[in-house]
Amino acid sequence: MFRLLVAGCALALVAFSAGAEDKKEDPKAVTTWLREVNGIDLKFEFGKDTATFNVTSGDNGVVVKAKLTKEKDVLTAEFTDVEEKGTFPSKPKKGDKISFKWVAKDGTATLSELKGADDAKDVLEGEYKLKK
Repeated sequence: MFRLLVAGCALALVAFSAGAEDKKEDPKAVTTWLREVNGIDLKFEFGKDTATFNVTSGDNGVVVKAKLTKEKDVLTAEFTDVEEKGTFPSKPKKGDKISFKWVAKDGTATLSELKGADDAKDVLEGEYKLKK
């Protein structure tokens, strides 16, 4: 489950990256990316320099808020708040960090090269769809 959360965070960083390139974007605008893997729903909401990662499986889940930074095509998320809903195994802690490569084009984003949550790579790495 922690892997999913980390992947979600990585996705958020990618969305952050995609939004940051459009200088006309409203600084209060939020971009939302979605992915479902093996019954786990990932929803990442990205603002200008923050993100909220929602990872749920049925009634259980975790909501993680993070501060985002970008260097070239690599995003880094530092978790600033973690809220568990129900029972969520291996949830991250405030202060944890992850990084990943995020490439977004035409409403699809790919998260790869995840670091800091190796046990969640199989859930987090892959394609995300832009919520319209």
